[in-house]
Amino acid sequence: MNSNRLYSNRTLTDTVNMVFDLVGENWKKWIKMMVYFLLPFSVLMGAALASFDIVDFTIKGMSYSIGTVLVTAFVLSIVGCAVVTAMQILLVQWHDTHDGTLDGCEVATMWRMLPRPMLKCLGVIVIGFPLVLFFFFIPIFGWVLQFAVLPVFMVCPIMLLEPTDSFMGHVSRAFSLGYSKWGRLILLALIMGLMSILINNAAAFPRAIYTIAESVFEFSTTDNVIWSFIMDVCDYVLSVAQCFMFFVEMGLFVLAMTYHYGSVVAETEDFGLESDIDNFAQLK
Repeated sequence: MNSNRLYSNRTLTDTVNMVFDLVGENWKKWIKMMVYFLLPFSVLMGAALASFDIVDFTIKGMSYSIGTVLVTAFVLSIVGCAVVTAMQILLVQWHDTHDGTLDGCEVATMWRMLPRPMLKCLGVIVIGFPLVLFFFFIPIFGWVLQFAVLPVFMVCPIMLLEPTDSFMGHVSRAFSLGYSKWGRLILLALIMGLMSILINNAAAFPRAIYTIAESVFEFSTTDNVIWSFIMDVCDYVLSVAQCFMFFVEMGLFVLAMTYHYGSVVAETEDFGLESDIDNFAQLK
């Protein structure tokens, strides 16, 4: 019997462990999927971010150039988030329906499965992102509202794993399930947020070292073209790595929300028990 089922009653600790068990046991395949589908976005986003340092803006064209770069990076990040969200949910679904393994789920398989779920997730992100962003910039009270809208992160898992309902039905179900175990959802979001901060700091540290080194050796960049080129390449590579780690953080968060959804459904609706009864002959 698969002990790592999606629809299984779990504690908060078990849910977090499930995320890292899935990634840890299948890390080669997981990283391969992330690199194949998210590295192109990271490369383009890295180029946009690095352009702040390597492009010599003129006073007249500064506002236009910075605006273009920001819009480009924003659009790429939104589409990339849709890709990583759909991919993580599909990986969980495959893992759950193939006896706790990702055997047979290759890049070509994911490529065929991904487009439609990705577009659905993109729609949810485009609709929900302004709401979350708006609350984020409201001092103090906005942080409280952030916790209130946390169930929105369960919409995509519900939409892809329970595709029979309407969009508003998915939203309603997400908030219903989310509020039924709201305290656990908040703690899970805080834990994964802390994980994201640690990962982000680890990814940003090399770029911080680069920035310090560039300021220390700034006198060399004006006279040495080769040195300037090397520093620009380093800045670009580090920017790409930082963007890629952003998608890694997002992927782990989506896995946590997906497994939390499965745990809440199993606890409140006995979904896992019903599934076991329906598939009793296949249980081992």
